[in-house]
Amino acid sequence: MVEHPIPNGVTEVAQRLVQFPFTPPDAKLKEKDALSVSKDWFTTHDKSEIDRLDNLDFYASSGPQSVGVVPKLHNTSAGIEIYQLPPTLGKETFEKTEGPYRSGVTKKFSNKRSGKKIAKFKVGTIAQSGLAGFWVSRLLGHLVEVPPVTYRTMDIQEFEKVGEQARTTGHPDCTQAWADLRAMAKSGNPRIVLSGGKLVYGALAQNPRGENSSPEDYWTVGAIRGHSFYKVLSSREPVASVLNLNDVKALQDLALAQDMTRGVILDSIFRQVDRLGNISVAVLQHYVTAEGQVKWDDKISDKDKAEAVSPLLALKRIMYKDNDDGMNWGRDSISVTPILNETHHIDQTIYNRLQWLAALMQDSEPGSDEKIKDYFVNVVHISGENYDKLKASLIKQAASLKNRVESKDIQLDLDFEGTMKKLYAKEVEAAQAAKSTATATTSATSVEGTPTPAP
Repeated sequence: MVEHPIPNGVTEVAQRLVQFPFTPPDAKLKEKDALSVSKDWFTTHDKSEIDRLDNLDFYASSGPQSVGVVPKLHNTSAGIEIYQLPPTLGKETFEKTEGPYRSGVTKKFSNKRSGKKIAKFKVGTIAQSGLAGFWVSRLLGHLVEVPPVTYRTMDIQEFEKVGEQARTTGHPDCTQAWADLRAMAKSGNPRIVLSGGKLVYGALAQNPRGENSSPEDYWTVGAIRGHSFYKVLSSREPVASVLNLNDVKALQDLALAQDMTRGVILDSIFRQVDRLGNISVAVLQHYVTAEGQVKWDDKISDKDKAEAVSPLLALKRIMYKDNDDGMNWGRDSISVTPILNETHHIDQTIYNRLQWLAALMQDSEPGSDEKIKDYFVNVVHISGENYDKLKASLIKQAASLKNRVESKDIQLDLDFEGTMKKLYAKEVEAAQAAKSTATATTSATSVEGTPTPAP
């Protein structure tokens, strides 16, 4: 835990990234920190982002650590937004002038503020859903670019101060949500307030970069069915019969088909009810390295360009930036259920990881279920009851997919990264050959330059 002693005498805490007690057979992790060099597990980027979230100081009045702490006043849920302050405004001025409702600026679905939004803090069940959603997304293969999130506490006086600015919001549902949170804080409700009554607890999430929030062409099942990538995931023919996998142009549909299937599986596990209005799309730069790794990000550095042996490919990817409407355990059908029912292709990684994790949750190794529950309760910070329901839902989803794979209703032939590697295999081979030649030349030169010992 990272501790933050604050002026009124209490100490806020933030959770560090802690190694999961088990490692999947397919993950290649660095021995030093048990992180993956590929986007198939927790990564160095995840750790650095969680460290950054952990170190945010809500109270520094000036300097580079000073941030703006203001209420979320748009859309339907309540929360607190953390801003990097603009150069022209100090913390006190920013929070006083841009925190409350502003006529003509604060709208139903938007509320533009100065500065850059870098994080958001939410409490209650939606916080637990967001926390577990991030961790499960990584355990199952780093799914749909779910942004890093971690457990954080906040002084209840600070929380109530921010909440007072949210008596008027841009959306009636948000106004009501804030009224409910103020009442819960005032009464010390254990759903958001820790014992002792001095701290609220919840999830502090990275605000992702580069996304186009909830594009309209993903708002309905019908709209999704109109995309070319949908033809890939819904066809009963092998993917190689639907797409020309020797053509770079196939990568876009392949990427979105894989993202969509991974996302709907994650949502089905969490019983996420409002996904179709919360799908985000980001244009990310993709490339293959000399080591044969496929990498992507929204911004590419000169170092990244130097290690690329393929062209930089700008491809749309699906991002699940909000994952706080899950854990609706009583819902049999959710908004993405039809998409999963019509899916006939998924990737090998998510299938294998689901079977692996479901087995561990059923003691495939001695005591493994107890260790995983302890991790989710004490590191992820969800309740024991929510873990039990998450476990049941995940095991059910794993069994359902296994039945569909064994009955040949689903094929395990979606492979975006493998396809991209094959497309640029010659470039990788050439780069490795050049590296090998350079290494051999250097070694030979070193040997030739070694002085002969005197007799």
